[in-house]
Amino acid sequence: MSPHPKAILRRVERFEPPAGTLAGKMVRFAHWSLDTDRRVLIDDAGDETGLTTAEFRLLTVLLERARMVLNRDQLKDLTAGRAGSPLDRTIDNQISRLRRKVERDPAKPQIITTIHGGGYSLSADVTEVT
Repeated sequence: MSPHPKAILRRVERFEPPAGTLAGKMVRFAHWSLDTDRRVLIDDAGDETGLTTAEFRLLTVLLERARMVLNRDQLKDLTAGRAGSPLDRTIDNQISRLRRKVERDPAKPQIITTIHGGGYSLSADVTEVT
């Protein structure tokens, strides 16, 4: 028995990159610039840091919703197109890896902050670079 065409479309859509408002743009936040075409972070000295697909999707979601508090379920849905289970720590692990790349001191995050009882927030101003 072959899968239903709608099921196939859902699987394909799940793996497409998010088509957010930042696609194809250079975005500035904190001491970083994000080149969304190349999926790299560029610091003030011009040094580049690559991002995995998961890190890029998560960072893009946070940048598009800067200063908003997003819980794990919202982040999971916005990055992977599905809700996580209450025991799923995938988002926490991705946040930790992303913090190691963007924070000057990942143990005391200033850019991607934890809102206890709420979730995570990108606590920086975001501007589009022209």
